[in-house]
Amino acid sequence: MTRQLPTHSLKAWEKHKPRAWHVGRALGALLNAVPVQWREPMKQLGLGRMDTQGPEWLTAHDALQAIEQFDEHYGQAARWNMGDDEIHAMAKRLAAEADELDDQAIGQGLPMSERLDAIRLLVRLVGVREFKPITGEPAIKRAQDAAWWRRVLRTHVARVVEAGAVRLGIVNRRAGGYISNAGLARRTAQLQRNALGLQRTLYKNEAGQVFNLAELAALSPSNPVIRGGELMTRIRGAEEYADNRAHVGLFLTMTAPSRFHAVIVGKKGGWPRPNPRYDGHSTPRDAQLWLRDMWAKVRAKLKRQGVNVYGIRVAEPHHDATPHWHALLWAETEQQAQQLDAAVRKYWLSDDGDEPGAQDYRVNIKRMVAGGAAGYVAKYIAKSVGHAALADHLDVTQGQLFDVDTGDVPGHVRVDAWASTWGIRQFQAVGMPSVTVWRELRRVGKDQVEQLHFDGDKTTSRAWHACHRVGDIKADWCRFMGAMGGHCVPRGRWHLRIARRDVPVGAVNAYGEEVAAGRIVGLEARSGRWLVSRRIAWSPVAQEALAADVVAPSATAASDTGAAPALGAERAPLAPAWTRFNNCTARLGGELRRAFMGRGRHEKEDWCSPDSPDSVLYQPKPITPAPVFSH
Repeated sequence: MTRQLPTHSLKAWEKHKPRAWHVGRALGALLNAVPVQWREPMKQLGLGRMDTQGPEWLTAHDALQAIEQFDEHYGQAARWNMGDDEIHAMAKRLAAEADELDDQAIGQGLPMSERLDAIRLLVRLVGVREFKPITGEPAIKRAQDAAWWRRVLRTHVARVVEAGAVRLGIVNRRAGGYISNAGLARRTAQLQRNALGLQRTLYKNEAGQVFNLAELAALSPSNPVIRGGELMTRIRGAEEYADNRAHVGLFLTMTAPSRFHAVIVGKKGGWPRPNPRYDGHSTPRDAQLWLRDMWAKVRAKLKRQGVNVYGIRVAEPHHDATPHWHALLWAETEQQAQQLDAAVRKYWLSDDGDEPGAQDYRVNIKRMVAGGAAGYVAKYIAKSVGHAALADHLDVTQGQLFDVDTGDVPGHVRVDAWASTWGIRQFQAVGMPSVTVWRELRRVGKDQVEQLHFDGDKTTSRAWHACHRVGDIKADWCRFMGAMGGHCVPRGRWHLRIARRDVPVGAVNAYGEEVAAGRIVGLEARSGRWLVSRRIAWSPVAQEALAADVVAPSATAASDTGAAPALGAERAPLAPAWTRFNNCTARLGGELRRAFMGRGRHEKEDWCSPDSPDSVLYQPKPITPAPVFSH
């Protein structure tokens, strides 16, 4: 692509001056590089069109400049519209270059500051954004890791190309909404890679049972059905908790200023059209950060005023991918509800609050009626996780499910791709106990809770029973909140908190950074007693080959004992313990047991010593006959 006119000689000018075929070649190369969905809007913009008036070289030069400016403004999609194979190759090459750069710096005896400058220069030349500051030896090790480059490049490619699609206006309700077709395809391919990896990864527990990670993930909140049901359980429980205490409920809808919206539609629908007030560069990520900043100011003001609010916040996209928030919040009194209303309106209208429509549409706050919280928020949860997730958690009296399908792809699939691309947290609890404690408490066995109950800790018993379904009695988040200490309680004052394994002294991660927190092993009550939730140890199983869709016993390697591990239908449930001990009860052994109980009849040294009668190596000594005395 010609950037400057060749004017150093007449011969060079005649040979290299811009011509119509230069424009056609540059436009063709750009059209082949960008996503397919971009091609028609680019043609409608008249990109590559040459004016019939004036000399050919002048109109060709202007057309080439327009093509170059388009590529620069829309994220250099011709460069960054890469497939995953290309990202793998680029990551491997960049890791090798970083390794070579650092080796040269060390060979020249350069200090750490200059070694880091070399890595910063490499990242800057590549053109990606690194979200953590490049400091210390761990940053150098990251740059030498191809896996780290893959993560960075995947995020950069997805956001840069998708930002170009947003600016171009092809993310709208007519084209599918929420995310471009290229972004949706990228997320679909990622999910397929993840699913294949989960199916091919096997783990074995202490009983010798082998599961693939796909089976285990289906039992966790990563399953949309479980996640949707858990969200509805928490919302219903929070509503019951509020109704029992006569708290005031508000349903808030909060949007970003018009400059973040690339495409608008009329009040009664119609064809999408470019927004004249769009600033031309803001992305959905920028809008999410703006919403977060405003909410942080609201929380700070409410804290200064002593206002306690709790509930849940949901982030969802407009049709043009710009996020907006819905919040289901409760305040303790009518006065606090009014203070919440005033704080939200103040800060949300503090930025471009005088633009047309801001006073009417920037913030919308409604008073909730008792028993209607699930109906208020069910639509937005269904839009994010799908209808199937809420089938058993919503009835007619509480609300209805809305159609969120867009075209031939379900709406929640596009919303998932949107949230993944822009790194947007869809659901966030406010002022309520940790859901991690709830999940870990569901793993705790009843025997541990009964022991605490007998010892006088009845609150833990109430929390445990609130987390479990018994017959027709469903899990109750309301009772769980009460047992944990209520709403807006500081983390250190919860009745139960996460217990973690101690970190060994000097433990570091793969990049040499100190490990700050150990793995979760259970819960710790206010009394100091522990509840162990991770009672079974798992270890990875090596394998040579495994089908992508079916895990067969013949495809796995033998277990440590030489026998094939139990898989599929051959997995038997764990047998009940034949002793009164469990995995959380200490066993007496060795010298400590002997000190309490004395020596047993058969000890280890009895059968491992050649002189022991119980040993297989024991050889009886010949019996000497007694002497015979004659009379």
